[in-house]
Amino acid sequence: MKKEEHVGKYMEVWGDTVVPKELAASAVICVILTMVFFLAGRTVLTGIDSLEPALAKGYSLLVGIVGTFLGATICAKKFKPKRKIMIEFQEENIEDILKAAGMTVEEEREALRTVSPQVIKEMEDLELYSLLALVPEDCANYKPEYRMKASAKEGQ
Repeated sequence: MKKEEHVGKYMEVWGDTVVPKELAASAVICVILTMVFFLAGRTVLTGIDSLEPALAKGYSLLVGIVGTFLGATICAKKFKPKRKIMIEFQEENIEDILKAAGMTVEEEREALRTVSPQVIKEMEDLELYSLLALVPEDCANYKPEYRMKASAKEGQ
Protein backbone atom coordinates (compact mmCIF):
# COMPACT_ATOMS: atom_id res chain seq x y z
CA MET A 1 0.00 0.00 0.00
CA LYS A 2 1.34 3.43 -0.94
CA LYS A 3 2.15 5.69 2.00
CA GLU A 4 -0.17 8.70 2.09
CA GLU A 5 1.51 12.09 1.69
CA HIS A 6 0.64 15.07 3.85
CA VAL A 7 -0.97 17.66 1.61
CA GLY A 8 -3.02 19.33 4.34
CA LYS A 9 -2.60 22.67 5.99
CA TYR A 10 0.50 23.47 7.95
CA MET A 11 1.19 26.11 10.57
CA GLU A 12 4.30 28.00 11.55
CA VAL A 13 5.70 27.64 15.07
CA TRP A 14 8.96 29.33 16.06
CA GLY A 15 9.96 29.75 12.42
CA ASP A 16 9.34 26.13 11.47
CA THR A 17 6.45 24.59 9.55
CA VAL A 18 4.57 21.81 11.36
CA VAL A 19 1.45 19.68 11.05
CA PRO A 20 -0.84 20.73 13.94
CA LYS A 21 -2.00 17.17 14.75
CA GLU A 22 1.57 15.92 15.01
CA LEU A 23 2.54 18.91 17.16
CA ALA A 24 -0.35 18.17 19.53
CA ALA A 25 0.54 14.45 19.65
CA SER A 26 4.17 15.32 20.39
CA ALA A 27 3.15 17.63 23.21
CA VAL A 28 0.92 14.95 24.75
CA ILE A 29 3.65 12.29 24.48
CA CYS A 30 6.26 14.56 26.08
CA VAL A 31 3.96 15.72 28.89
CA ILE A 32 2.92 12.16 29.75
CA LEU A 33 6.49 10.82 29.74
CA THR A 34 7.75 13.79 31.75
CA MET A 35 5.09 13.33 34.43
CA VAL A 36 5.50 9.55 34.56
CA PHE A 37 9.27 9.88 35.01
CA PHE A 38 8.89 12.69 37.54
CA LEU A 39 6.29 10.85 39.65
CA ALA A 40 8.19 7.55 39.48
CA GLY A 41 11.41 9.33 40.40
CA ARG A 42 9.76 11.12 43.29
CA THR A 43 8.24 7.88 44.60
CA VAL A 44 11.52 5.98 44.40
CA LEU A 45 13.76 8.78 45.67
CA THR A 46 11.56 9.83 48.62
CA GLY A 47 11.52 6.18 49.68
CA ILE A 48 15.28 6.27 50.25
CA ASP A 49 15.77 7.01 53.95
CA SER A 50 19.37 8.22 53.62
CA LEU A 51 18.32 10.98 51.15
CA GLU A 52 16.92 14.27 52.46
CA PRO A 53 13.33 14.93 51.25
CA ALA A 54 14.23 18.28 49.65
CA LEU A 55 17.10 16.68 47.75
CA ALA A 56 14.89 13.77 46.68
CA LYS A 57 12.36 16.23 45.24
CA GLY A 58 15.11 18.05 43.35
CA TYR A 59 16.46 14.83 41.89
CA SER A 60 12.96 13.79 40.87
CA LEU A 61 12.82 16.93 38.71
CA LEU A 62 15.97 15.77 36.96
CA VAL A 63 14.40 12.35 36.39
CA GLY A 64 11.39 14.17 34.87
CA ILE A 65 13.72 15.98 32.46
CA VAL A 66 15.06 12.60 31.35
CA GLY A 67 11.45 11.73 30.49
CA THR A 68 11.20 14.92 28.45
CA PHE A 69 14.28 14.01 26.44
CA LEU A 70 12.97 10.49 25.90
CA GLY A 71 9.65 11.92 24.69
CA ALA A 72 11.41 14.30 22.32
CA THR A 73 13.48 11.43 20.91
CA ILE A 74 10.39 9.29 20.37
CA CYS A 75 8.57 12.16 18.63
CA ALA A 76 11.57 12.93 16.43
CA LYS A 77 11.61 9.29 15.25
CA LYS A 78 7.83 9.03 14.89
CA PHE A 79 7.15 12.36 13.13
CA LYS A 80 9.64 12.83 10.30
CA PRO A 81 10.14 16.25 8.65
CA LYS A 82 7.67 16.98 5.87
CA ARG A 83 9.89 19.28 3.88
CA LYS A 84 12.68 18.57 1.46
CA ILE A 85 15.08 21.29 0.44
CA MET A 86 16.36 20.81 -3.06
CA ILE A 87 19.35 22.98 -3.89
CA GLU A 88 19.45 22.18 -7.59
CA PHE A 89 16.55 21.38 -9.83
CA GLN A 90 16.11 21.88 -13.54
CA GLU A 91 12.59 23.17 -13.99
CA GLU A 92 10.52 25.09 -11.52
CA ASN A 93 6.80 24.61 -11.77
CA ILE A 94 5.53 26.78 -8.94
CA GLU A 95 1.97 25.45 -9.14
CA ASP A 96 3.17 21.85 -8.64
CA ILE A 97 5.48 22.83 -5.77
CA LEU A 98 2.73 24.76 -4.00
CA LYS A 99 0.17 22.01 -4.62
CA ALA A 100 2.50 19.50 -2.96
CA ALA A 101 2.74 21.89 -0.01
CA GLY A 102 -1.06 22.10 0.19
CA MET A 103 -1.28 25.71 -1.01
CA THR A 104 -2.53 27.63 -4.01
CA VAL A 105 -0.66 30.41 -5.79
CA GLU A 106 -3.06 32.95 -4.27
CA GLU A 107 -2.47 31.63 -0.75
CA GLU A 108 1.31 31.84 -1.31
CA ARG A 109 0.99 35.43 -2.53
CA GLU A 110 -0.89 36.37 0.64
CA ALA A 111 1.63 34.52 2.81
CA LEU A 112 4.53 36.34 1.11
CA ARG A 113 2.77 39.65 1.72
CA THR A 114 3.06 39.25 5.52
CA VAL A 115 6.12 37.05 5.93
CA SER A 116 9.01 38.42 8.01
CA PRO A 117 12.10 39.97 6.38
CA GLN A 118 14.21 37.13 7.84
CA VAL A 119 12.24 34.57 5.81
CA ILE A 120 12.57 36.71 2.67
CA LYS A 121 16.34 36.89 3.30
CA GLU A 122 16.54 33.09 3.61
CA MET A 123 14.60 32.71 0.36
CA GLU A 124 17.01 35.14 -1.33
CA ASP A 125 19.98 33.18 0.03
CA LEU A 126 18.48 29.99 -1.43
CA GLU A 127 17.81 31.83 -4.72
CA LEU A 128 14.10 30.97 -4.69
CA TYR A 129 13.32 33.78 -7.10
CA SER A 130 10.41 31.93 -8.72
CA LEU A 131 8.62 32.05 -5.38
CA LEU A 132 9.82 35.56 -4.58
CA ALA A 133 8.40 36.73 -7.91
CA LEU A 134 4.95 36.04 -6.43
CA VAL A 135 5.38 38.82 -3.83
CA PRO A 136 2.64 41.40 -4.53
CA GLU A 137 3.86 44.79 -5.74
CA ASP A 138 1.88 46.70 -3.09
CA CYS A 139 3.66 45.19 -0.06
CA ALA A 140 6.89 45.95 1.80
CA ASN A 141 8.56 42.67 0.75
CA TYR A 142 8.34 43.46 -2.97
CA LYS A 143 11.50 44.03 -5.02
CA PRO A 144 11.35 44.31 -8.84
CA GLU A 145 14.60 42.34 -9.13
CA TYR A 146 12.81 39.14 -8.03
CA ARG A 147 10.84 38.96 -11.27
CA MET A 148 13.91 39.79 -13.37
CA LYS A 149 15.99 37.10 -11.66
CA ALA A 150 13.15 34.57 -11.96
CA SER A 151 12.90 35.31 -15.70
CA ALA A 152 16.67 35.00 -16.07
CA LYS A 153 16.64 31.61 -14.34
CA GLU A 154 13.87 30.36 -16.61
CA GLY A 155 15.91 31.43 -19.65
CA GLN A 156 18.92 29.31 -18.61
